[in-house]
Amino acid sequence: MNYHDASRQLDYIRQSLSQNKKHVGFFIGAGCPLAVHVERQLEDGQTVNEPIIPDVAGLTNMIATKLKTPAGEEESLYDRLAKLFVEDEKEQFNIEDALSMIRSMSQVVGKGVVRGFNAADLELLDRSICEIISEIVDQNLPTKESPYHDLAIWARSLSRDKPVHIFTTNYDLLMEEALEDESAPYFDGFIGSRNAFFDLGAVENEKLIGPRWLRLWKIHGSINWKLKLSQNAAAGSVIRSDKIESGQKHLIYPSHLKFDQSRKMPYLALMDRLKDFISCPSSLLFMSGYSFSDDHINDIIVSSLKNNPTAMVHAFLFGPLAGAGYSKAIECGKQTPNLVIAAQDEAIIGRRRAGWVSVGESEPGGLAQEVIHLLGAETDENEGRIPCQLNLGDFAKLGLLLRSLSRDELQSTTHE
Repeated sequence: MNYHDASRQLDYIRQSLSQNKKHVGFFIGAGCPLAVHVERQLEDGQTVNEPIIPDVAGLTNMIATKLKTPAGEEESLYDRLAKLFVEDEKEQFNIEDALSMIRSMSQVVGKGVVRGFNAADLELLDRSICEIISEIVDQNLPTKESPYHDLAIWARSLSRDKPVHIFTTNYDLLMEEALEDESAPYFDGFIGSRNAFFDLGAVENEKLIGPRWLRLWKIHGSINWKLKLSQNAAAGSVIRSDKIESGQKHLIYPSHLKFDQSRKMPYLALMDRLKDFISCPSSLLFMSGYSFSDDHINDIIVSSLKNNPTAMVHAFLFGPLAGAGYSKAIECGKQTPNLVIAAQDEAIIGRRRAGWVSVGESEPGGLAQEVIHLLGAETDENEGRIPCQLNLGDFAKLGLLLRSLSRDELQSTTHE
């Protein structure tokens, strides 16, 4: 059999998402904001429709523009850093790689100089980049019909025996906005209101919190997380606050490099949440907008799945599987039988790579028609197997699936 049945796979996914007794979770990657578009006016008066938040490449270009060397002035710290990647013959340079290098050098610079940077240079560059990231990604959803709202409504629509876990590597506040718009209670590791503090004990014992509360784990930090350095709090206290104060440092860390090696820092504790979730019996994790570019996260996913054969992870990829940037996803899928890599044109299921077909679904209607795009018609020659595309890699299409499964949608359909 050199194909995968998209209709059958969609039915399985729908049944899995309808479970209220299993551990079900979502992983929201950097590609998800690209599914939400807003209209913005350019300086010349023209209006463009573009993603609410750019991808990593777009974010890198915007930061480079802001931090590049002004004409006729001394070379900027950012341009000096970019040159190091050229010297090292690195294949790519993005803002996540930049922060990783900055923090690697910060760990060893001391009072000396590392590759032309002293501690003050590295601190200024780190702070400048994080402040610009915060400015760019601090956006509001343009409508309550977004896929983020679909996820929030689905997550609170059933009375569950196990809480829904939402993991994300994004720094933005789009998921929080949707959850609050839909009155979906969630716990993100912080306690308090004015300057909510990160409570490691509560995170490690989150099972004591009722299943009605969603768990939101922001693995790479957030634009409203700060490192409190003032005299009003213990040195290095991590707080969550929308207030802008001097003496605070944004906690954004898109790599496994921490600000220190303490277990009290959020990163390690939240990575443990991902590992523990996949280690739960019969757990189901659905990933969207993640291209498997983070080796540390990949290692946790693959190793946890190998140690727990009853768990299952479905990773929905945008566009064709052979597209640029999916080589690591393919590698992980081929070595892990309980990891499904589902791209638009192909999938890796049970370690076997094959194209999509729709069996016995020549004219899918309703949701199936939105998610499955047929590339032909049923004939005697193909024996009911019609080549097709599965579009769940588009976060907007995944949102439609979640909306169809939510109690709110079912109730509105009944009243019509």
